[in-house]
Amino acid sequence: MRKFNFHAIIILSLTFSILCWTQTYACTTVSAVASNGQVWTCNNEDGEIGVANFINVFPKSVEVKYGYFTLSYFSPKFGEGSGIQGGMNEEGLTFDFNTIHQVMGFDPKSKKAFPQGDQQILPHILGTMKSVQEVIEFFKIYWFQSGFTSAQMHVADRQGRFAIISASGIQLAEKGKFLVSTNFDICGKEDGSYCWRYPKAIALLKENEPGLKTMMSICRETKQGESTLYSNIQNLTTGDIWFLSKHDSQGTVKTNIAGLLSKGRKSYTFNDLKSLIEDRPLVQPAEPTPIELKEDVKDKYFGIYNNDFTGKVTIQSDQDGIKITYSDGISTVLAKPQTENAFFVPNENVRVEFNLDKKTNQMKVSFYQNDFWRFDAWKSD
Repeated sequence: MRKFNFHAIIILSLTFSILCWTQTYACTTVSAVASNGQVWTCNNEDGEIGVANFINVFPKSVEVKYGYFTLSYFSPKFGEGSGIQGGMNEEGLTFDFNTIHQVMGFDPKSKKAFPQGDQQILPHILGTMKSVQEVIEFFKIYWFQSGFTSAQMHVADRQGRFAIISASGIQLAEKGKFLVSTNFDICGKEDGSYCWRYPKAIALLKENEPGLKTMMSICRETKQGESTLYSNIQNLTTGDIWFLSKHDSQGTVKTNIAGLLSKGRKSYTFNDLKSLIEDRPLVQPAEPTPIELKEDVKDKYFGIYNNDFTGKVTIQSDQDGIKITYSDGISTVLAKPQTENAFFVPNENVRVEFNLDKKTNQMKVSFYQNDFWRFDAWKSD
């Protein structure tokens, strides 16, 4: 992995320390057993528009018993610890999360701290366990010492066992029965009927045989417009995986857990799902050739830009060019542009681009470090 040293992102990373427990985003997760015994799961991941999403692959090693992949927002870096949004290992164990209301009255310190720390709990589960029961037994003893009080874990395995784990309790689904979770506290006995996605998914499972077609229908019919960032479908029995992204013009990509692991430790962006099944040539970035920018061009870039996920960004004039100020007050001055709308952060492999978003008719600023991370923010009116 490349060094994660861009100072503004280090600041932003505080927002992500226990990412999946604090963000109020929706998702729909489903697990079911087909009549032929095959076990299927699917998930719609909803979140803030303009944040990159990644698939991160970790082959088995001396330290890792089972190879696995994780899903992460913003950067592959957050696919390594407590920022993992979901994942699956080669033994057919998978999990995802639903945000729920804060569970009151639960003290995380009433259970033991994991000796390797909060950041290693999710990698430990994927790297060493193959059954839902093992995950349940783990959380009977250990808990995140910071967080996991406003989310529930939906976990499934190749044997067709499904469970929900949260600060409200642990609920193991009856063997052979499907399990659907959205953004209400199942173990806390909240009523899920108010969430239109829950009865929709239930109805589709009752009316149709579990399989790829049904899981595709659930993902499609519980999709929440632009806020659904990606979908993933797994056949836990065969190890086949389907990834879907609204960013990918090529549509759905099918792969397999064994195939992913055979390619080694890599991260893939949902912006280019075809890279899962096609080789991409290595491109050496050219040294930027700076140009002078006219004042009237710079003026249209100045203003306050917002992304609820990453915070406010202020773009303003500076005697040396264009200055960016982040939400905590730290600033940096951009180097002279390579083109009229493309700048670089000095001494960092970070590109900053200004473009008019045709969908919103707002100016958009985008931050890139190749495919290591990316986020967009939109100029306020």
